[in-house]
Amino acid sequence: MRATGVRGAIVSGRTETDRLLVMLARFVAAGFGVYFLISLPTFGQPPGLVADWFAPVAAVAAFVPAALMMFATFRVRSAALHPVFAYLCGVGYLAASGCWFLAWGGETTEVEQVSWLINFAGLPALALALYRLRDAALMLIACSLARAAIIEAARGAGLEVLWQEALWSIAFTAPFVVAFRMVIRVGRLLDQTRATTAIRAAAEAAGAAARNAERSRFDALIHDQVIATLLAAKSREPDQRLAEQARSALHELALIADDGPDSADAELSIAETVARLRTLATSIEADASLGVVNKEGLDEAVPRYPEYAVRAMAEAMGEGLRNSVMHAGADAERAILVEAGPDWILLTVADNGDGFDLDEVPPERLGIEVSIRARLEGIPGGSAALGSVRGKGTTVRLRWSRQ
Repeated sequence: MRATGVRGAIVSGRTETDRLLVMLARFVAAGFGVYFLISLPTFGQPPGLVADWFAPVAAVAAFVPAALMMFATFRVRSAALHPVFAYLCGVGYLAASGCWFLAWGGETTEVEQVSWLINFAGLPALALALYRLRDAALMLIACSLARAAIIEAARGAGLEVLWQEALWSIAFTAPFVVAFRMVIRVGRLLDQTRATTAIRAAAEAAGAAARNAERSRFDALIHDQVIATLLAAKSREPDQRLAEQARSALHELALIADDGPDSADAELSIAETVARLRTLATSIEADASLGVVNKEGLDEAVPRYPEYAVRAMAEAMGEGLRNSVMHAGADAERAILVEAGPDWILLTVADNGDGFDLDEVPPERLGIEVSIRARLEGIPGGSAALGSVRGKGTTVRLRWSRQ
């Protein structure tokens, strides 16, 4: 059985936003890699300005988080760690900058390239721009100030140089940060548009399925009651029992005269509810097994359950059963159980088929979300729950209780 739903977890390839996040995360991580290769020849330069231990320690702090982020983009189950590695990229750069001051001996130089760290101060902000603009802006300011402080200290310049260097770094990187956010926003708009279209399509499909189910129900009622009543009227003298049979058929077809119950307020008995559920179930799978548990030995002929609730549960059950038939596997067995009390119904559809992982269902597959959950939660007292394990089957539980 396949379920659907829009999940917020970041999983590569699930949505346009996810694809863009993965692509941009790899782009940023690759940028760190390129700067690592460019910086290798300049490790230890200019000579004597910082201690020898600085280059290996700072390189680990500055570049390893980006390498881990790149690795995580290829591991679906590690995708939720992308933001962690993005933050570590910023923390690592700031830690490497702090190490520079610890390794600095206090000497100054006229060399323009005072440290390989000053070449990529904006990259940590780009990594954070994938997830949160405010944090990206704060990280850009912090890394730019750290870069400027290294330049100011190594050259022995004044505070004027520090602010100039910091503002230059911020001004250079800020447009890229904004561009990253705009790309992510476009991805989210595409996802919203696709989700809206999918919901509309699923709703239309659910409506068509409901109409087909109702048509099947009326066909069965016409055959079982209307035709049977007409044949009985033709074959024998009318009596009270025949009148009751005719009245029952009219009641089932919602064709009772003005003194009958309004369709919006009509209630069905356990027997009528089970009959409607069984008719729909067998129209989907001819040998569908439907069991009934009457919890309190209720009179099966007494109307108790709102027609709208029974209809919603039947339609949701039909969706669950159709999904099971289509996706649970050829050898899967299915069972339907109806449990009823005076003011509640619990309907369970279960199979022992292939099962599935909810987190891996694409957002455009909204059968469960629209046709089951939304349908039940859209009526007073309705609720739906779904459980599934790969290789161990799927269970859909539909419940209505009087509020």
